[in-house]
Amino acid sequence: MPFPAVSFRRLHPNLLALACVLAATGALPAQAQTATDLDAVRVNAYRAANSTSGATKTSTSIAETPQSVSVIERAELDARGVQSLNDAMRYVAGVSLESSGIDNRVDDFRIRGFEAGSWANNVTLDGMRAPQGSQWNRSMFDSWNLERVEVLKGPSAVMYGQVAPGGMVNQVSKTPTPYQQQQLRLGLDGNGQYSAAFDVGTGTAGDDHLFRLVGLYRDGATQIQHTEQRHWFLAPSYTWQIAERTRLTLLGMYQQDDGGSTYQFLPAVGTLSPTRYGHMKNSTFIGEPGWNTFDRTLWTAGWLFEHQFNDHLTLTQSARRTHVDSLYRGVVTFGALNADGRTQNRRGVMGSGDSDGDTFDTRLQARFATGAVDHTVLLGWDWQRADWEGVRSAMSSPRPIDIFNPVYARYVPTVSSETPTAGINRQSGVYLQDQVALGDWRLTLGGRYDWTKDDSSSATRNIATGVSTPGGRNVIKSEAFTGRAGLLYVFENGLTPYLSYAESFQPSSKSPLDSYTHIAFEPVTGAQWEAGLKYQPASVDGLVTLAVYDLRQQNMIVDDPIASHRNCGATGTATCSVQGDEGRVRGIELEGRITPLPGFSLIGAASKMDSEMIRSASYQGRQLAMVPDVTASFWADYTFQAGALQGLSLAAGARYNGVSYGDSANLYRIPSYTLFDAAIRYDLGRIGSTGVQLALNASNLADKRFVSTCTGVSSCYYGSGRTVMATATFGW
Repeated sequence: MPFPAVSFRRLHPNLLALACVLAATGALPAQAQTATDLDAVRVNAYRAANSTSGATKTSTSIAETPQSVSVIERAELDARGVQSLNDAMRYVAGVSLESSGIDNRVDDFRIRGFEAGSWANNVTLDGMRAPQGSQWNRSMFDSWNLERVEVLKGPSAVMYGQVAPGGMVNQVSKTPTPYQQQQLRLGLDGNGQYSAAFDVGTGTAGDDHLFRLVGLYRDGATQIQHTEQRHWFLAPSYTWQIAERTRLTLLGMYQQDDGGSTYQFLPAVGTLSPTRYGHMKNSTFIGEPGWNTFDRTLWTAGWLFEHQFNDHLTLTQSARRTHVDSLYRGVVTFGALNADGRTQNRRGVMGSGDSDGDTFDTRLQARFATGAVDHTVLLGWDWQRADWEGVRSAMSSPRPIDIFNPVYARYVPTVSSETPTAGINRQSGVYLQDQVALGDWRLTLGGRYDWTKDDSSSATRNIATGVSTPGGRNVIKSEAFTGRAGLLYVFENGLTPYLSYAESFQPSSKSPLDSYTHIAFEPVTGAQWEAGLKYQPASVDGLVTLAVYDLRQQNMIVDDPIASHRNCGATGTATCSVQGDEGRVRGIELEGRITPLPGFSLIGAASKMDSEMIRSASYQGRQLAMVPDVTASFWADYTFQAGALQGLSLAAGARYNGVSYGDSANLYRIPSYTLFDAAIRYDLGRIGSTGVQLALNASNLADKRFVSTCTGVSSCYYGSGRTVMATATFGW
């Protein structure tokens, strides 16, 4: 069905002047362009995005960005029934999902072979990174509050500092818009989990003050037996047009998660390979009811500010404070499955933590010409600080469990020791970017210098004796320069070939105590060459991108291969680490979002990756872990435009994930799998003054049991099984 878009013809004149600036910071959705742009849009099921704010932090079209970028708009998120960030990226080339299996705690995925999710602190909201924390204390933002999702492939360190080389994801929040359609959505899924969500807004005459409130409540069972979770959030926002050229948007969000965790360690025998009894079910719960818990409180508060000095000079600033605190308790595997082929030893884990993060990003943008050359120069400074602490407990083990016929007993553990940890992480960076236009040529040059400081400490306290053993205080300082350059040519027929180079760096997460020599580790660095061809046809709405790349990560940190080096870490009992390995991923990607006919939308993505450890003391010549050789996906969505079936939408998709290895030694081969998705929607039209749409979305239709990855004999992870969601959406 067609989805509403904002018409700027009815906007206050002051807002029209600031439209491009606001879209660049995420303060307005990408659809909110000029009236001329919107008049050219066909009536589609949903449309390909024209611009992105994340790649360059300016209002640059995707077709003229010398980098592979995928943008999933709000209309597509709704049409596909997206519930999480992993769901959103199912039809993006070069992305492998559910790196830690079914996990309702975090967004965990890889881009071009490298970790890029919550555990890597690589996910941003409105261009600002969420704070890192203790082991299990991470954020996860609800996709109902997102206007779009931007997947930036390859290194983006010039814009964001310490990020992984494979890519990153920027989530753009919903913010107030004039003449907003109000929405109420009621849902029920196949597990019995029910939900209610709303998105409402209003404004004053002249649109000088705009308000929006987004919220959701969800409660009930999950795919994993004996695991329920209650989740809700509220996200208010307010936009004030202070003056003709000055605009301030305030954003806040409060989120609460209570219940159980779907995350589980599973044995390799029984999942990756069968026992004589077959494979265990992908819904089996091997924890303990009443003990397994994941509770989290997450809140944010911040602003987006824009001031246009004149037609050429603009100042923007983004700022946010984020607080996360959580409690995670679980019973997980302990060692390999027993010889009887069905009994699994288990262990108990528990960790609590909280973190507070502050981040600022201030940018000055100048547009000017030097002769025939047009420049868009961006000078920026960003700063972030995370103050965190956590406690991990060691405890008695519960009794073994039968993975094919689990019987649970009330688990009351005895805690033997606690290990409190704390840290303060700081990063600041200065960056400069010049986007040059000369005729049909586009040149992007950028550079950045970063300073980071990680100050952490730990100790271990024996509960029985009350004796504490300090683990020591570690201070790791790093600084690095990263650069990027891209050249692109715009043909009149919609073709834009490009060539780019970009660098990345990440400070080491290991302390000197993790080295046998106690010498501090250097930052992990990355570099990528990418060449591509983008095509944006004039006759239909869409964008197709073909990209080839060579991506390398240097100074990788791996386990020390010398067997006697086992006296590292804060306790002196952990395996030591060494640095110096280099990994390479070469790949080719084809991705497109196109609407060849009114109401008919197609999404296609395919990727082939060849990974190798090209320098390593232990793994040289082996493939990198969790890098599938081939991935492919296709989604087709058609809305009948006339006749008896007018208002009916039918959609279907397929996803293929090729063979990969779960570990660096390539001992665990993960088979390929193919999954099927579908959706049916029906627009009932207007019932009184309210528009009503019914939808049924299903993913993994066949409920295929598959292993997303496996890193050891007791560390395998099932991917999500069949998920069916029925919704009724009311708009007015």
